[in-house]
Amino acid sequence: MKPANRLLITLTLVIFLGVDALSQKGTDKYSDYDRGYYFFWGNKWDSAFLMFNRYVNNADDTLRKGSAYKYMGEIQWNIGDLYGAQQSLTGAIHTLDPLNEKHHEEIGVTYNVLGNVSLDLKLYEEAINFYDKAISFYKGTDYLLEFMNGKAMALQKKGNYTNAIAVYDSILALKPVDQSLVARIIDNRARTKWLQDNSYTALPEFRLALKIRIDSQYNTGLNASYAHLSDYYARSRPDSALWYAQKMHDQAINNQSPDDVLVAIDKLIRLSNSPVIKEQWYNQFKQLNDSLQLSRDTTRNRFALIKYDVQKSKADNLVLQQHITKQRLWMYGLIAAAVIVIIAISSIYTKRRKRIKQESENAIRESKLKTSRKVHDVVANGLYRIMNEIEHNAAIEREPLLDKIELLYEKSRDISYEEPLSPVNNLDYSKQVHDLLMAFDNEHTTVIIIGNGQTFWNNVTAIQKNELLLVLNELMVNMKKHSGAKNVSVVFTQEAHKGSIIYKDDGVGFPDNVEFGNGLKNTVNRIKSLNGEVNFGKSGKGSVTIAISFPL
Repeated sequence: MKPANRLLITLTLVIFLGVDALSQKGTDKYSDYDRGYYFFWGNKWDSAFLMFNRYVNNADDTLRKGSAYKYMGEIQWNIGDLYGAQQSLTGAIHTLDPLNEKHHEEIGVTYNVLGNVSLDLKLYEEAINFYDKAISFYKGTDYLLEFMNGKAMALQKKGNYTNAIAVYDSILALKPVDQSLVARIIDNRARTKWLQDNSYTALPEFRLALKIRIDSQYNTGLNASYAHLSDYYARSRPDSALWYAQKMHDQAINNQSPDDVLVAIDKLIRLSNSPVIKEQWYNQFKQLNDSLQLSRDTTRNRFALIKYDVQKSKADNLVLQQHITKQRLWMYGLIAAAVIVIIAISSIYTKRRKRIKQESENAIRESKLKTSRKVHDVVANGLYRIMNEIEHNAAIEREPLLDKIELLYEKSRDISYEEPLSPVNNLDYSKQVHDLLMAFDNEHTTVIIIGNGQTFWNNVTAIQKNELLLVLNELMVNMKKHSGAKNVSVVFTQEAHKGSIIYKDDGVGFPDNVEFGNGLKNTVNRIKSLNGEVNFGKSGKGSVTIAISFPL
């Protein structure tokens, strides 16, 4: 097919798709809010968060926008992103109108979730204020007792047992129908009285709450009952306390509640008599806690990326729309002329244009890759090394620092004029390597160098030295940026006409399925250009070993 014909078909398809998209937009009866609501109640929180975040950036209704912010905050609270939840819930409060009675119920629910978040952050006075605001705005009855229970819990955590008990009594006086709530109030009220007075006999109430939960099959609440009974028996009957702690652990696993599992294991560690069993429980606690923290960090980062992508997409769409608006009148007039011109000349210049374009693109790509690599190796890593020295050296000598900056300036000029980089000083190369590595030695990181003598470098060519200096610089910069290592060792050895450099650190290590950035990719390419080999691996938990070998 001729290029001109392809262009005509493309233009027709673009116009058709544009009209079709507009028509679909007008007939789609489901908004991003509706989709977010559906995903939220289906516990598909990633999808729900994405839909709600898209909606708040293009909202057409203030009440729904505030509600979307509230749902986003509730999702973040559920996955442990407490500060992110505060931000989203505050967005809901700023969006909703306290003077509009239709917004009052949503405001009340939002303040309640803010109270829950503050409770988890141990900001008990702040939590009490939020629960009071929730109660003042919410005029319904569905969740009011939940708000009161939250306030009572905050009072209990603060140590204000008398007022907490008074709130629990007022809830029971309203005779709630929900048996799970009744069990929770009885259980929490008994625990509060026991905390206020250790001689208080809370056992009958604890057992009553447990029976209600078992009879009503409210399995989630069983964790609290077993936890309170374990605490109650901790001093008087340690065996019973251990038994209830084990029951809590088993129930938490059945409920798939990792936080409750951690609480139960903590009790089992404190109550177990055998050192061997204590160590087993401790290992389980550490493994589960690390896994849970990693999972929550990953989820928080994923939600942050969702917010960033949506905001970036909105900004890009706005710029694009402005550009389209300015160019639309010109486009229709130019299309006809462009089509005529393309039809007239395309058959003559198609092959030539394609060849020239390919050659030009290849040349530009090669030039960009070459320049990018030089800038990364020379300027970026050089600047980072100077920054590292300034950061960790309290007394900076002016003249050596100016010399380093001037050298970096000259190297950058070499790049701009496409001249070869300055060769290394072969006479004192071991000192250059030593100075490079020790520039990263500071109060946070100890650098150990072994085998960096002139004997090692005598059999290394100038080209190899130049490449290896850049490789070592890249490894140290990568360590400083990403590893968080406390100890780094670099060992230089040679045997059988082969040189070897072993780099080790005790940092965070490489994550699974790691994808190397440009710096480490360049490192691999440099070693391969020397007919050498480089292997990346772990030398232990959370540590890294990089083995480099090359012919002498």
